[in-house]
This record gives sequence, structure tokens and C-alpha cells, in this order.
Amino acid sequence: MTAKNIIKTACIFLQKDELLDVTDLDGELTATSTQLKELEHLLRCLNLVIDEIATDYVPLVQKEKLTPSKGIINLSSFSKDLIDILQVKDKFGIKANYKLFPSYLETIDGEVEVTYSFKPVALTSLSSTMEQFSQKVSERVVAYGVAMEYSFICGLHDDASIWEKRFKDGLIIASRKKSDIRLPKRGWI
Repeated sequence: MTAKNIIKTACIFLQKDELLDVTDLDGELTATSTQLKELEHLLRCLNLVIDEIATDYVPLVQKEKLTPSKGIINLSSFSKDLIDILQVKDKFGIKANYKLFPSYLETIDGEVEVTYSFKPVALTSLSSTMEQFSQKVSERVVAYGVAMEYSFICGLHDDASIWEKRFKDGLIIASRKKSDIRLPKRGWI
């Protein structure tokens, strides 16, 4: 998903037809300074929404093999910006105990595989591609979030509450477990 496609959808939701005509969004007109500011504003709203999805609803997960020094791994050693540790395994695949501190992770000695959630990188331009949320969160749901943030910031609280409901409903559906439901076997009394 690119920032441009999400912002185009959000512009349709917000009825911002003047922004859809801009060349930055594949239109035919050159953008004025006001329109460029508005597009930057929408891009900031998109970054807020992506951050909210990753921290509160559908975490972005990464696995990494690291070697602790005396049982300590500095958080700066991780390739992504860490939010939470989900699991630590030793080199044989057995779960290892760990404790997370503000600047380091304490665990066993020897090579470990750490599974963790991370904060997405902020999008800087309309051509940027955002992190995929395991194909669970659609472009439309993210655009609902952008419309919600934009409406809140602009003081359109009635519109914002409508977009918020649609956004939160979409995220609840995306984060719902979709596996078989197994009921316990019947037993005799």
C-alpha cells in the first residue's frame, strides 16, 4: 500500500475533490502552496494512524537472531524500533526466560532468536510504501483512520466520530481470530 493511494481514498471520503486534481495524486493541475500543506497534513495523519494500528491493534512482528554479551542485549542492537518482546528462544528452539529493561534485554547466554513487535517507520512522501499488517488491514480501513484524524484536527467532531466508528470496526474485524472454533466434547454426567 502506498501513501498516495491511501490519501486519495481519504480525499474521496472527505470530499476533497480539489486535492484529487493535483499532479501529486495523479491529477492534471499543479498544486498550490495551500494544497501542498494540506497533503502534508494528510501524510502526518496517515503516520499517526499507522502508528496507532501497530501499537494498539495489529502488531508488526519481526524475528531476529542475536548473541547476548553476558546475557544482555542492548535495545539498539535490534534492526527495528522495538515496542514489545513477544518471545525469546535459544538455538535449539526452546523458550528462554527474559526480562525487558528500558535500555536492554536480559536473557540467557548464547545465540537467541527474539520475536518482537516494532514501530513502523514514518512515511516521508506520497510515494512511500507502508509496512504491511499481515494483509489484515485494508487500504480502506487505513483511509477511514486518516479521515478520522483529519476531521478531529480540523474540529469536525461529528464527522470524526463517524469515521472513528468505521475505523475501529474495521480494525476489530481485522484483528479478530479467524481459525476454527472448537467446542469441548460432550460428556456424561
